Amino acid sequence: MSGYQVPIAKVSCPEPRGFEVSIEDEPGISLFAFHGRLNQPIVSLEDQTWAADIIGKDAKGRWTYTNREAELKEGDILYYWTTVRYNGRDYHRMNQSASL
Repeated sequence: MSGYQVPIAKVSCPEPRGFEVSIEDEPGISLFAFHGRLNQPIVSLEDQTWAADIIGKDAKGRWTYTNREAELKEGDILYYWTTVRYNGRDYHRMNQSASL
């Protein structure tokens, strides 16, 4: 069994609207998946507003989910979980949150 740990994601709000969730690239990663919900904890795997599979890293060498549609306000909390496909196997990091 692998001891691989899904990297902790970086959450940022680089624009007045929307947010980004990303991890750094490392050898062996072939997919990054993001599943999130605003201001409501995720209690089951189907309990999400946004879900996306990212199949390539960006120019900065990060695997990034970008959302430019979400209208955020101070105090909002993003609840999310991520998946990384590492050496052909999926690994999850559950029960994450970030204040926006």
